[in-house]
Amino acid sequence: MFFADTKTGHLLHILGTALAGQVLTQELAPANPHIIEMYGHLVIQVIVAAVTIWATIRKAMQRPEAVVKLPASGLGSGVGDSMGAAASSPAEPSAEAGKG
Repeated sequence: MFFADTKTGHLLHILGTALAGQVLTQELAPANPHIIEMYGHLVIQVIVAAVTIWATIRKAMQRPEAVVKLPASGLGSGVGDSMGAAASSPAEPSAEAGKG
């Protein structure tokens, strides 16, 4: 329809452009600020919904992280040594220590 070669095509283009301009200026222009605000809220809700859906799909498509289990002896001076020290020094004195 754009850049028509015939006279009928030119007339249809002119009439179509005029009709589209009339519709855009009369029907799509909001009448008051309340309608503009409603359109703004609608656009924001659509953007939030799109981002939420995108993030949900992205999270669902991620591969789970690999969990590497290490032995307690490989932790160094952390949990492994304190457990060994507790096992070698009992909390109650032995019966043999009290006899002497």
